[in-house]
Amino acid sequence: MPKILVADDSLSVRKVAERMLTEAGLEVALAANGEEAMLWLSTNQPDLVIADVIMPDKSGFEVCAYVRAQGHLANTPVLLISGFVDDEVTRQAEVCRADGVVKKPFQGAALREQVMALLATRKEPEAPAAAPAVAPAAVAVAPAAIEMPVFEPEPALTLEAAPPRPAPVAASSMDMVVPAAAPAAAQFDEEIRALREIIHKLEGRVGEQEQGLVRLEQHLQAARESTTEAVTKAQNMEARLAEAEKQSAELRTRLADLEPAAASATKLLQALTEFARQVLKAGESGKP
Repeated sequence: MPKILVADDSLSVRKVAERMLTEAGLEVALAANGEEAMLWLSTNQPDLVIADVIMPDKSGFEVCAYVRAQGHLANTPVLLISGFVDDEVTRQAEVCRADGVVKKPFQGAALREQVMALLATRKEPEAPAAAPAVAPAAVAVAPAAIEMPVFEPEPALTLEAAPPRPAPVAASSMDMVVPAAAPAAAQFDEEIRALREIIHKLEGRVGEQEQGLVRLEQHLQAARESTTEAVTKAQNMEARLAEAEKQSAELRTRLADLEPAAASATKLLQALTEFARQVLKAGESGKP
């Protein structure tokens, strides 16, 4: 059963990927960050690695570069996942020699299909070519070691006393390995530095976006407060208008009630005026 390593700092992403791949009949190992993924890779050999581009410690680019730098892992497919995929992410994926980039959240079966396609085209690591060359040399030395004790017993003792001679061979072997590994290590360090610069830029972009979101949230909060204040004022004005309409209706009712009394008072005033006139006239006619 193929084994897949999934490295992502998001628990939900890890669980979704695990479910999708397990349903496809694959064995899944999980890592919560890049350091954990590299530690697991140091003692295990998966058939495919899935790594998030941005993680707290080591990025997916660094995990991919680590895989490519290990002889027993060099041909292992590496699939990167990222919340956003732009030209810079694509370029860095090519630099670390990743086999593809999948955008998350995953759409349908895109992740599973790409994983299965990479597993189908995975290259098996080549067998070391140095092994056949060592065997003939060992066979050639063995007869000499056997013949020497037969014809020259004393020199045979000398040969037994001089086993340290293979040490130069081992040292020579190490001398050959170190120069070959040094350029690879230097290239790996250079790639790591480049990847860290890219991560720094990406973190800067994320920081700018977060600041923009904070400012937008502040504007939205201010707009909400202004809207709430305007709604409160409108409600107060509506309440005052309703109260004014109520008072106006009461005044109209009172005026309607007072109209008959006002008419009676007018008639009474007219009668009193007429009576006063008559009294005046009577008084004037009775003068001496």
